[in-house]
Amino acid sequence: MTQSASTYLDRILADKRTELAGRRGQRTGAMTDRALDEMLAGLPPTRDFLSALGIGPRPAVIAEFKRASPSRGPIREGADVREIVAGYQRAGAAAVSVLCDHHFDGSLDDLRAARAVLDIPVLCKDFILERTQLVDARQAGADAVLLIVAALPAPTLRPLITFAHGLGLHVLCEAHDEHEIDRAMSAGAQIVGINARDLRTFDLNLDRALALRARVPRTFACVAESGIETSADLRRARDAGVDAVLVGTSLMTAEDPRQALVSLLDGSL
Repeated sequence: MTQSASTYLDRILADKRTELAGRRGQRTGAMTDRALDEMLAGLPPTRDFLSALGIGPRPAVIAEFKRASPSRGPIREGADVREIVAGYQRAGAAAVSVLCDHHFDGSLDDLRAARAVLDIPVLCKDFILERTQLVDARQAGADAVLLIVAALPAPTLRPLITFAHGLGLHVLCEAHDEHEIDRAMSAGAQIVGINARDLRTFDLNLDRALALRARVPRTFACVAESGIETSADLRRARDAGVDAVLVGTSLMTAEDPRQALVSLLDGSL
């Protein structure tokens, strides 16, 4: 393993902290309760991301939009988020995930565009480190947000989950091992994501991720993230007892992402 491969998450988080510091310099005033109410005034209610994962056959599919990734580089340069997520909805996705970080060639504008054409819930997938990002995601149309246990120390994770819930956002709390799963649940997460991709190395291990499902009690929703490429993978996820899967790269690299999702779902029956 090269040093660059071993520090993907560290480099992304360092960039995010620099980006957030710049934004803080542009913001005026403190985020008081009154200011927060003004920011959220007039926004439509969020859609129920958690309930959406329980509708229809299991596992539900959260179909992801992204144009690039740090490990693969460009995946679908110039892709139109509206066209692709609308196709996901027609194909039977329970929800859509939108990458909003520039390392994936995404932004909150993509989230806004997706929300405008969808009836199903939208997950804001970003490297969230502070409350202002949750407010920005809510204003941009998110119904749920990703929080990554590996990126957030214990004193930060629980308050962010609580604050997100207060905004009406569900939280997909992402873990990679037994310890992180326990941290996610003890911090108040209702939806635990188990990522087959190690964000420090970007290596995939679907077998290990599915085995970790047993660590999550049935009182929590469990989402398998990454590594689902074929109908056989989807059947394995079902056999492992996960409630939903998040599928991105295999759809975004297909000639027709909508048809790829149709085929994935049909083949798993």
